[in-house]
Amino acid sequence: MGNCLHRETTTETTIAPRYEPPPEIVKVEVQPESEITQPQTPLNTPVRQRKVKQVSKLDLMFMGPTSTADHKPHHHDSRGPNAHSTTSISSSTTDISIDPDETSSSMCQIGDTHTKNGNYGEAVKCHKRALAMHKKESGGLQNEQTAKHYDKLGSAYHDSGAANRAATYYHKALTIRMNLHGEDHMSTARSLDKVGSAYAELGDYDRALNFHHKAKHVKKKLLGRETEETAKSFWNIGDVHYRKQDFDTALTYFNKAKDVQESISESHPDLIASRKSIALAQKGKGEAENDT
Repeated sequence: MGNCLHRETTTETTIAPRYEPPPEIVKVEVQPESEITQPQTPLNTPVRQRKVKQVSKLDLMFMGPTSTADHKPHHHDSRGPNAHSTTSISSSTTDISIDPDETSSSMCQIGDTHTKNGNYGEAVKCHKRALAMHKKESGGLQNEQTAKHYDKLGSAYHDSGAANRAATYYHKALTIRMNLHGEDHMSTARSLDKVGSAYAELGDYDRALNFHHKAKHVKKKLLGRETEETAKSFWNIGDVHYRKQDFDTALTYFNKAKDVQESISESHPDLIASRKSIALAQKGKGEAENDT
């Protein structure tokens, strides 16, 4: 999940005009925490034997580039097939008590460790505590640090397979960043990507593409085309089309991601993942053509 966030010594005082989620964002129905369990789908299950909404990120066995917490790829298979705990996230995670000797930063680090080890129930509990601590430390001010805590909590739910809850917390982070920075800011673009990735997991592909294309537009406006961040956006868009079994479009975007990565470095760390994504999309296209 990357380095844990650090406590801020300053707070933002200038807030942009209030942002509200646009009309196309519907409220995500949230299931009770007691019903949330860790993903059980075997990672090597053939594509044709799974539902379409489960195809892409479980089938791309090596991580592809995407934007989530701390700019790391967000995949349920990122820690390997044995990474997922079978412990459910219980309703007790809502019971938050604050130890005066603890800080939001230290609790966040503990949550990150639980996430890394696949203990998502404990990770959620720790990140909820960290959020409550931060709110107390900041006097309730909603700033970039608050958004980062919402991201951490959303990522813990996302890794657990609870994409509905992940979308809820990613939206909270996005709202804060839109109000602080406006749309043309990298942290806003990364939040757009995270919301898109959650909708992709939920099978809401049109909404996922909407958010990923918005993120790509902001990144290209701020950074230019040939960047690490735009490569991640190209891959994210390809991933959604792969889930839709629109393999031609998926190949177009996976190749765009690969081309950008190669232009940065022939030994770019995400090249292997992009090439495997291309191979899987080519395989899916071939199987689809054989079925017709």
